[in-house]
Amino acid sequence: MVVGERYPSPVQNPFRLNRSDLLLLLAALLGAVVFFASLDRLWPLAEMDLHVPEGVLEARARTVLEEAGFDVTDHAAASALRVDSTVLDYLQRSFGEAEAQRWIADGLPIYRYDVVLKRHGDPDSYRVAFFAPLGGEPRLELLSWGRTVQEDASGATLDEEEARRRALAVLAPWLEDGAGWREEGVYTQARPNRSDHYFVYERYLSEDPPLRERLVATVSGGEVTAVDHVLVPPEAARRAARIRRAPVVLLQGAGFLLAAVAVIGAFAVFLTRLRSGTARLAPPARWVAVIGACFFATQALRSFQLLSDWDPLWPRWVAGLQTLGTAGAAGAWVLLVLFVVIAAGDALDRESPLPGPEPGAGPWRRGDSLWQLARGRLLSAGVGLASLRGFLVGLVCGGVLAASVLAIEAVAGGWPPIQPQGFFFYALNSKAPAVATLLYFLMVALVEELAYRYFAGTWVLAVTGRRWLAVVAPAILYGATHTGLDFLPPAEPFWGRAVALTLVGCVWGWAFFRFDALTVVLSHFSADLFVFNWPRLGSGDPVLVAKAVATVAVPLLPAAVWLLLGRRRR
Repeated sequence: MVVGERYPSPVQNPFRLNRSDLLLLLAALLGAVVFFASLDRLWPLAEMDLHVPEGVLEARARTVLEEAGFDVTDHAAASALRVDSTVLDYLQRSFGEAEAQRWIADGLPIYRYDVVLKRHGDPDSYRVAFFAPLGGEPRLELLSWGRTVQEDASGATLDEEEARRRALAVLAPWLEDGAGWREEGVYTQARPNRSDHYFVYERYLSEDPPLRERLVATVSGGEVTAVDHVLVPPEAARRAARIRRAPVVLLQGAGFLLAAVAVIGAFAVFLTRLRSGTARLAPPARWVAVIGACFFATQALRSFQLLSDWDPLWPRWVAGLQTLGTAGAAGAWVLLVLFVVIAAGDALDRESPLPGPEPGAGPWRRGDSLWQLARGRLLSAGVGLASLRGFLVGLVCGGVLAASVLAIEAVAGGWPPIQPQGFFFYALNSKAPAVATLLYFLMVALVEELAYRYFAGTWVLAVTGRRWLAVVAPAILYGATHTGLDFLPPAEPFWGRAVALTLVGCVWGWAFFRFDALTVVLSHFSADLFVFNWPRLGSGDPVLVAKAVATVAVPLLPAAVWLLLGRRRR
């Protein structure tokens, strides 16, 4: 077969800026306008302070616990922003976004900052939850607090009335906040050396649609050891939510089933080429090592999760090793699959080289700049242009995502879920938000683009010879597997996310065959950074905004190095 006969060269030189890059720039500018103008509509942020410093939370938690009579001076602490996604979804569906945002702003327990405190050798742990209103210096409103009490701990044996009196004394700030509270239940449990009492108070925030607010006070022995504050949607709503999940699970499950077929295909390609001696091992291993390093570093920065997993009767380093080791054991199989997928894509890519980009130039492959970057060749034109074009394609993808979601909302009545949810918390709850954002979403971009485009796209093209099918088939698979992700709009209809992400996947498929593999990796990386830096971009805090802009610009660093140093050296 003549080189490039079945796999024709791109219209333009991939290693030099061309006139058609001006069209890409114009499309990127249009995409940027559509995307950034729609951020607040597509990812509406909760009406609260999403950026309270960890030190402020921990200091306030210690004060609350000390005022309750607990000594937590020597305890380690960590905090995290959390959301009750079930309640939030019910509020948006039943009352609309505006009313849900009003209740969030009023400090109801929907979003909260959880603080956990533990000390080595102490079997009990402490927890405090706050709400942080918008405006000015960080302000924290207490939502709940408590500590665990061992089954065999000693304490008083109070009668119900005395326990109720003590519970009401602690609940007074909440019960005095409004009318309608009623005692809905009392439960007493005999322990070996004490008695525990649980008092439940509720009130209706709305009777139609129904929504209850609940307070639970725990009296362990002679002291109040916990106050829990939650919202309670009706059970009928929970059943309806489970019913609505069925088509989502079906669509996503079909996507994962097809992904499994693709993985089996990757193993077949890899083993065949390994037997013939054409499968390379070292280059794919480099990127698998990068993916693994990003994964472990991201996990190590999740301080709240690490502290929550710690049994304080162990040395803390043992618990950390266990958590990371468990994650590593599960991730090792994923890394093995990724290694095979990347190696299979590389073998297929090298079997059909493309004609040289200009007379006298040798053939090239779509993975060339990817391997150049893995070897640290930042001055390469392929790496620099992949960085520049990837960033521009990322802006195009942002515009396509925004336009498609807005169109789905207009045609099918879709609506966006309030954020943050899901992957947003990887950055918001990290010890180093900017670093965690870069590490986690570089990992995501590498995994998804090297799988969906570099292997699956190349494989479909090799089997069918039809480029349009090699663009569309992986894009459909990509859209289906993202159906259930609640950090993506729209929440309805159930197929909305799949359609929107399929269209974005088609852009990445086009970019892969138009340019190369590194371009789509950096494009995906850029697009994720646009989305997941939105909480900081929308914060209004100049420092946070500057950090977010700097983070978003990171995918352009190879282009900057190439433009400033590579061209000058030539």
